[in-house]
Amino acid sequence: MDEVMGKEHAVSFTEFLHELQKEWKFHLNGGTSYRQKTAELSLEVARKVRDVVPFLESEVAKQTVSRLLPDSDRHRVEDVAKMLHVIAKELHLNANLPDEVKAYVEQKRQH
Repeated sequence: MDEVMGKEHAVSFTEFLHELQKEWKFHLNGGTSYRQKTAELSLEVARKVRDVVPFLESEVAKQTVSRLLPDSDRHRVEDVAKMLHVIAKELHLNANLPDEVKAYVEQKRQH
């Protein structure tokens, strides 16, 4: 049996930061000022935490953002936490897809 079976692959902080930067640049090019600020704050929070793990759980993400952005209103905290959580979960899911699923997706992309 494969030794990796049952073990999760971690998402690197560098990869997480890269995806957050892409999100920020995306919103700079035509996004609302609110979304631009949310993406900017997401990057700021991630750089302070320097880890992906706190953002894999929605409630932990909210608590972390709330602690690091104490002057932000509840809606901003929730939006920043959601952005961090969604990106972290997406990266985590992609990193942990079985090889068979990755091969199937790649095959479908080529056709």
